[in-house]
Amino acid sequence: MTKNPRSKPATMHDVARHAGVSVKTVSNVINDWPYVTPETRQKVWDAIQAVQYRPNLTARSLVTGKTHTVGVIVPDLSNPFFGSAIRGCEDELLESQYSLLLCNANEDAERERYYLNLLVSRAVDAVITWGSRLTQAELSLIVGDQIPLLTIDASEPPTAANHLNVDIDNIAGARLATQHLIEQGYRRIAHFAGPEGRVTAKHRLAGYRQALEMTGQPYDPALVASQTPTIQGGYVLAQAFMRQDRRPDAIFCYNDLMAIGVLLACRQFGWQVPGEVGLVGFDDLPMATLMDPPLTTVRIAQYPLGRLTGRLVLDAIKNASRPQQSVPYLVELQVRGSSGKGLLTENGRRAMVESLMASLGEDRLGQPAPAATVDPRQTPDSAG
Repeated sequence: MTKNPRSKPATMHDVARHAGVSVKTVSNVINDWPYVTPETRQKVWDAIQAVQYRPNLTARSLVTGKTHTVGVIVPDLSNPFFGSAIRGCEDELLESQYSLLLCNANEDAERERYYLNLLVSRAVDAVITWGSRLTQAELSLIVGDQIPLLTIDASEPPTAANHLNVDIDNIAGARLATQHLIEQGYRRIAHFAGPEGRVTAKHRLAGYRQALEMTGQPYDPALVASQTPTIQGGYVLAQAFMRQDRRPDAIFCYNDLMAIGVLLACRQFGWQVPGEVGLVGFDDLPMATLMDPPLTTVRIAQYPLGRLTGRLVLDAIKNASRPQQSVPYLVELQVRGSSGKGLLTENGRRAMVESLMASLGEDRLGQPAPAATVDPRQTPDSAG
């Protein structure tokens, strides 16, 4: 068996010797300094591949002031919504040779604070946080003003120059969902709300109330209850509400997971959806189409939203001036069988599945995931 003649990791001196250039030129190429000719740049990268050199990213970050990492905090990693959205964000970042550090706040403000401090201490180039429970003052205190901060559905409008926010139109989506149920003839409409203190939950409750007011329906606080935004949360609330003497004839849920929990409870206790109970969710998870009956829901295009967050944060990293601090993101109602349209025929169900597969393709914007090739500029230091 032939032993590898190289007993130590390759160095910049090895690259320089192989490429026939100075060590300084190798350093300039690795750190993306200008004034290096394309021919020399290519020669250096060919040499890096040939000798299998892996740059020390820690040392490089000290020179460039960049780590090429973005920290992302989500409120609940078990929610499939974030899987699709984070995949979109990661794909966008990877195309620009940035990596993603993912943290799960677990619906806990203290845990979110911990991860924000951790990410800043790791010198990430930007921070993205979804559904933050923290105030503007808290975010600014932790993140400071030196790196971009991108929030999705922030609790307060951005005020700091380095803070951008993507504003999902939750109020309009909730209003559309509730109006739809009213148009279908439902009158005693409950709202299974999300976590108290989350701005998304507040906005969806506001949209629900707006729809009632616009159509002359009374608002009854007894028809609103908050739970964890999970299948179990929806199931528990459905059990409690549907055992009441005056039970609701329709339910608008904070998200699809809660709506699926309602469907399970209805199936267990023999309540017909949509015959006895109309039901609408929010998010349009892929599984919503596969429910029986298929779930009417408010669609947030998750993968494109994730890519949008990646583009915005990359632009913020590269450009110091960011005049637009709030970016709207629209939603749309997807009417299916759970809200009064009746059960689908076999042909209708087949068409629904085909529509689902087409939408999943659209979420990827017709583009494959970035190639899994190794770029020596972004690989960990093999020297340890």
